[in-house]
Amino acid sequence: MSSQPTAQQPSQTNNNVSIETARLTLDPPDAKDDQAMGAMLSDPETMVHLQFMAKSWQGGWTAEELISRREAQTKAIEEKRASTFYIHDKSTGELAGVMGANTINTRDRNAIVGIILWKKYWSGGYGTEALYELMRGLFEDLKMHKILYETAQHNVLMRKFLEQTCGVPLAYVRKEEVWCQATNKWVDLWQYEIFEHDWPRISAILLENLRRGAAKHAAKA
Repeated sequence: MSSQPTAQQPSQTNNNVSIETARLTLDPPDAKDDQAMGAMLSDPETMVHLQFMAKSWQGGWTAEELISRREAQTKAIEEKRASTFYIHDKSTGELAGVMGANTINTRDRNAIVGIILWKKYWSGGYGTEALYELMRGLFEDLKMHKILYETAQHNVLMRKFLEQTCGVPLAYVRKEEVWCQATNKWVDLWQYEIFEHDWPRISAILLENLRRGAAKHAAKA
């Protein structure tokens, strides 16, 4: 089975529909995922590079906070100023992660994007499969000029994906940008910019990686 996204995907101009890739479904926020989302966002290993979000100082995310977060995501989608996809494993139906454009600026055609995956999905190309579709939609459906990634300095896997796989150089370092209550330390955010003229090259790289991953998976089956 190919790991490339299936043909004739729904457009990301409408984030209220589900999008399927070879192994994943990318779905709108839904209350049925609140418990799993809370477990993921509160998991120390999954959130090791996002400790400032994990709320460990209060024992993790509360039900009320999760509802508020989901409702804010839905409102932002309806107002077309952001996108959020809950990532599900097609083979099991379980929540694998969440991703989206935290902000979408249609006037200046730029977006800030991010992804969180359960640690068990960090390997195997699941992140590449999901992010390919996110970036494809932003550049091809929404006609973005630029998308921006932000990640912590110690998030080696994310930086490797951007720097080595996608060939995107570090653009900025925002020193001491976020206060982490869990560690009582400031966190530096590293920023990477991908422009619309970069997308054809990056798209080809990611599709080839997905093809190779699918072939490797098929050989083991």
